[in-house]
Amino acid sequence: MTSEPSDRLVNLFGALALGISDRVRSAIAEAFPSGGETAAALIVIGHAPGMSIDQVSRTLRLSHAGAVRLVDRVIEQDLVTKSPSAADRRVMNVDLTPEGWAQRDKLLALRHAALASLLTHVAAEDRVLLERVAESVVATLPCDPLSALTTCRFCDERTCTDCPMDVFGPVVTSNGREVALKH
Repeated sequence: MTSEPSDRLVNLFGALALGISDRVRSAIAEAFPSGGETAAALIVIGHAPGMSIDQVSRTLRLSHAGAVRLVDRVIEQDLVTKSPSAADRRVMNVDLTPEGWAQRDKLLALRHAALASLLTHVAAEDRVLLERVAESVVATLPCDPLSALTTCRFCDERTCTDCPMDVFGPVVTSNGREVALKH
């Protein structure tokens, strides 16, 4: 039988989650003034190139109209291209441009630096335990491939070996192509 977590642990965990989120968003906002959802879109599209605008909207929890405006904005910035799906010409697929890939790499580096600086204050032996705990908690967040991508919308999939999201399988893009969360 498992015991309930203490109120203090729940409180600390909530503060930790919010503080980490604020730290990442702040680091990205300083270098990428287009906004957090724009940054998240670049990272997500890089996770699953060829995804539809509808998949972008569901992954980022935006309205369809909001996702269309976001995609149009990043197209104007020459970060993303869109093209009709081969399976359904009404559906638009999105991909990163070379500049979009470069910006994505920059965003992921900013995220990494913001988080790594926090973890340097944790003893090495505690980091091993923290990694196990984080993996256990993260694995409980999603329920399907798209919600797994939502959970990992700011992740660098290239660095996550044995990703807990792998159990959910690939995201299927609007053109019927299966795209794993990792490259």
